[in-house]
Formats: sequence, C-alpha cells, structure tokens
Amino acid sequence: MPSAIDALLSRTISEVSSASGLPVVFGGPVARDGLLLTTSTGMRTASLDRLLVARDHGLGGRAAQVRRPVSVTDYRTASVISHAYDREVAAEGLVSMVAVPVLVDRTVRAVLYGALRRPGPMGDAPVDVLTAAAARLARRMTAEPAPPAGTGTRSRLAAVFDELHGLADRVGDPALRTEIEDGCRRFAHLRADRPGRRAGSPRTRLSARELDVLALAATGCGNDLIADLLDTTPDAVKAHLRRAMRGLGARSRQGAVSAARAQGLLP
Repeated sequence: MPSAIDALLSRTISEVSSASGLPVVFGGPVARDGLLLTTSTGMRTASLDRLLVARDHGLGGRAAQVRRPVSVTDYRTASVISHAYDREVAAEGLVSMVAVPVLVDRTVRAVLYGALRRPGPMGDAPVDVLTAAAARLARRMTAEPAPPAGTGTRSRLAAVFDELHGLADRVGDPALRTEIEDGCRRFAHLRADRPGRRAGSPRTRLSARELDVLALAATGCGNDLIADLLDTTPDAVKAHLRRAMRGLGARSRQGAVSAARAQGLLP
C-alpha cells in the first residue's frame, strides 16, 4: 500500500506535469540512507525506478546537500555534480534537468525533478512551477492532522489556500498576482495561531526565484555562477537580487541574506 508521502508526491508530480509542460517529472522522499525515487510521469524505462540516490551524489543528492534547486543544461558534461548515476540517467535519455528539494522545518524531506531529453536551458517558467510545487508539497507534509468527522471545513480551506498560493507563483499578470498574494497573506494571518507556529510579524513575501537566487548568494556564489546554476542570465540574477533587497528593506545582498535568515526564509 502506498505511503502518505508517496500519495502526496504522486499528486504533486501530476500537478507539475500538467502545469509545466515538462515531459518528465519525478521525485521521491529523503530518508537516512538517501533519496529514493518512487514516483514519476513521462518515464520510458525502469532505469530510475526505486533508485536510491546518496545525499552527496547526483543532481538530487547535490540539491539535498545545498538545500536549494540545482540545474544542469547537459547532465552528461555537468561539473557541479558527481556522475554516479550516469548509466541510469542515460538509459532514460534525460539530458537537461533540475532538482528541487522539499524543505520542512529546514530539513530536506523529498526532492522533485524536472527533465528534458535534450540539452539546453529549461527556462524560468517550468522551474518556477516546480519550485512552487515543492513549497506546496512542504505545506502539505506539515498539514495538521485530519479533524474529527463533521469538522473538515478547516482542512478544506487549507487545501484551497495551498492551491491559491501555488497559483500566485504562476500568474503572469502582476496586478492579479498581487491580489492573489494579498488574499493568501490575509488567510495566513487567520491560521497564524496553529500549534507550532511562532507569533510575530508576517514574513516578507519573496518569489520562489528570488529565494533561489538569495540562497545561492548566501553561499558566496557570484552572479555568473548563480546564473549558470539556475539556467538564467546574470542580468536576471541582478534583477532578482534587487527585488529581494527591496522587499527585505536591505541595502546590500549580505543585508538581504541576514534579513531573510532572521525571518526564517533561509537556513
């Protein structure tokens, strides 16, 4: 019988496949022994089925290690990862790939992947969909226990909130996206008293890509390296950093990193 995490992964991967247009989406939970690939869509072979990926190996292991998304435009020649699973990846014909860790209480609990069967950048839109899905999966994994019969309204509202929150990351119209995000923030305040959640000021809202860029900047990566890791351009990295600094009220990238850590947005 599938576990609860497998059911959540299956639901999330199906959503990513529909929303992103990626031909291959897969993932699995992370345990003490490593990352076990359990769920996928678009696979043509069984070469990656139930593959155990060590925490410090491969693309998924690298993402789990740095706790941020890691992407390669050509897996076969990428220098930022080990090549322990080249045979399995080649058998499936995967080339351009991204791995996104699912963080729950600052611990990597799962990893989601998107892949193409050709080299080259994947583009920001599919990666943003995958990153938003990872955040949504993290919220689902920390959801409150099911309420007693007859009192399921709160859990249904939480599910709606998760869907709207993920939708906001994919909306292209800035005004509409702002309205959705404002609604999410208002609803989040209503849920702020749930057990285990600290009271205090609401967190600054940063986009998934702004957090990715800020997290890599926190490790000391320069703009060119961040651009390579995220398959984007240095100018786009600078723009994301400027927006993150403005949102956090910081005057430098280090100040933005410190402010994000103080709010619990970065480890």
